[in-house]
Amino acid sequence: MDKPRAISHFLYYLEHHPALAGLDSAKVMLGHTADYEALTGAIAEQAGEHPRFQFSARRLDLESTAALSAAIADSDLYIFFYDSSTLPNPRPDGPEFVRALQAVMAENWKKSLLFKDYGDYFYDTFSITPQRIAGLNSHLIQRMSQATTLSFKDDHGSWFETPMSSIKKWTDINGVGNFDLAPGEIATHSEAINGHVKFKGTFLSTIPFARKYGVLESPLELWIENSTISRIATDVPGLEHDFNKYLDANPSNRRIEELGIGTNEGVKDLYARNAGFEERHCGLHLGLGGGAKGSHHLDLIFSGGVLALDDKPVFDGRFVF
Repeated sequence: MDKPRAISHFLYYLEHHPALAGLDSAKVMLGHTADYEALTGAIAEQAGEHPRFQFSARRLDLESTAALSAAIADSDLYIFFYDSSTLPNPRPDGPEFVRALQAVMAENWKKSLLFKDYGDYFYDTFSITPQRIAGLNSHLIQRMSQATTLSFKDDHGSWFETPMSSIKKWTDINGVGNFDLAPGEIATHSEAINGHVKFKGTFLSTIPFARKYGVLESPLELWIENSTISRIATDVPGLEHDFNKYLDANPSNRRIEELGIGTNEGVKDLYARNAGFEERHCGLHLGLGGGAKGSHHLDLIFSGGVLALDDKPVFDGRFVF
């Protein structure tokens, strides 16, 4: 693993964060726990005399809430590195120091950058050159604009399709100018996804599905009608009950609010860490909920499968053009 190379890519993206636009010199707070001390130290050391950044490191689990709040308010950007879902007794609202900072973090959300539960996968997330990810995203979006139908299938009998005429504008998440620096995704919305998929993969949500069920090896079957999940089935003990409870909690939770394709070739696998980088894993993910008040966004990140445009594969475990 080439850690300096990954940090150099991270610093490139950091220069383009919206909170730092137009600033010749930016005060950047690196908040971290003990497990991330080496990483934050390496970032500050490698940046060296970088004219754009004035880094200051602070221990999130040791310093007072008042001191951390003042540092957040004083910074142009604050970056937190900590674990939450991977802790022995996780809470949906995070560890104690995050809960104590919620008010000031909400007030300053536009200048926040959170790397939660990344661990050493931080280096994988930033291992691919920005040019490769930007080019891949751009080429995919261009290919989409020239196609009639997007489809998905896998070896388990899954299938769905959606007409490209139903697709809204693609969002290009290439790390440049994005509030979330982790690069490697294109995402959109369609009201006309229809099919029957046998989901194998992991979850990303404030609801602890990833913590409880890990990476699914036995499928969660989803029947999809016009981008709405009509029913489900699974042999995984407890999952059908829990997932139906989620679906029934809000009508938006049954809706596929996001159709996404991960494009970060550095994210080699799924780990059920409930960490944002897993959404960049190459291939399909479907985002449920989040489209109405009281609903919760839940990403289903598929471990495999083939994506095709007009029956011609564009991803079959790797991108093919």
